[in-house]
Amino acid sequence: MRGLARWVSLPIMKAYVAAQSPAYRDIPRPTDAPQAHSPGTDSDRILLFGSGPALGWGVLSHDLALPGALARAISTRSGRGVDVDLAASPSASLGTAPRELAALRLWRFDAIVITLGARDALNLTSLRVWRRELTALLRLVERESSRSTQIFLLGNQPVRSIPVFASALGAVGARHGVALDRVAAEICQALPRTTFIAMTAAAHGEPGRFRSATDYRNWAELLANSMTAPLDAEHLAVDGAAPADVPKDARVLEEARQRAVDGLGILDTDPEERFTRIVALAQRSFGTRWAAFTVTDHDRQWDKANVGPLPQEIPRSNSFSDVTIRDPGPLVVADAMTDPQFRDNPLVVGEPYIRFYAGFPVESPSGERIGALCVFDPMPRPAGEIDLVLLRELALAVQGELRRGAPVL
Repeated sequence: MRGLARWVSLPIMKAYVAAQSPAYRDIPRPTDAPQAHSPGTDSDRILLFGSGPALGWGVLSHDLALPGALARAISTRSGRGVDVDLAASPSASLGTAPRELAALRLWRFDAIVITLGARDALNLTSLRVWRRELTALLRLVERESSRSTQIFLLGNQPVRSIPVFASALGAVGARHGVALDRVAAEICQALPRTTFIAMTAAAHGEPGRFRSATDYRNWAELLANSMTAPLDAEHLAVDGAAPADVPKDARVLEEARQRAVDGLGILDTDPEERFTRIVALAQRSFGTRWAAFTVTDHDRQWDKANVGPLPQEIPRSNSFSDVTIRDPGPLVVADAMTDPQFRDNPLVVGEPYIRFYAGFPVESPSGERIGALCVFDPMPRPAGEIDLVLLRELALAVQGELRRGAPVL
């Protein structure tokens, strides 16, 4: 919409949008942790950012909303696990997005999905402003993410498919949304790692409901159809072919990690059943003598929970878990006595004589790797016998407790 027509329509549309806003107050939205996971190994990590479909209007759990549906849709196609982190707000816009995205350490993600535009369509944002600000935003995302991170911009859902805007004025916003999408597609075509995905999956809803789980499944399938092949290609790439642009200053990363550890407030605290239960399950499931949820703190490893006759604290220099947290995936040591990195470790050549170790990093709610969920034993065992899917699920269970921040009643 251009010129005089837009100028005349603008105050009418703003008044219309403001009048419809109260209708959102009673619509259910998920209240659980803004994350979703699907089982598997070598997991893809995805950030879902923005507003609109990302918000989960109409359902009570993110597992039923877009994060859970997307994790399952991609995992079904790839055979890998998927972790989806959500950063969404009804007020998210092109104006607020740069500041919000800059705080998310985008280099951690294999893919970033951005859903913005409905507010701009209804507010009749000028195409010139939309082009300028969207270009700046996508360039920021490419600059702040890894060189292997794939970026996907989801086009506007048809405005009139939003129940409260199914009206003649909603049609005005819908037409403007189509124009915004054309500009967005042009911008994405010029950016090497960014793909525009048109919102072709209709939202049908169910009688008496704003949105249903079916709508989110349809949108997830649409996204997964475009996302899976680039993610597969990334996993098949030769190591080092697409290095991540992670911050070069290890000191800065370690300081951020330590702040996350301190912020959790769990160091030197009494045992808690919510963690001990998960660690005991790990020990039974893997049939090892020992299991632990470790926390890496300054120059020591401290166990928040452990099973077996173990010291609660050891020097960080001797810690298997300190090696585990250097990478996002599992660490499996089939026989520490034959492993060059660990064969001289005091915990291998002396008490408790560790030979086998398997650990998976545990992250803080803000994403720093603060420790590990690990199992270990005085007898070696083949690495191929380890159920890494289960190990990851147990580590994610610990993360869930950290996010909740309170014992499960």
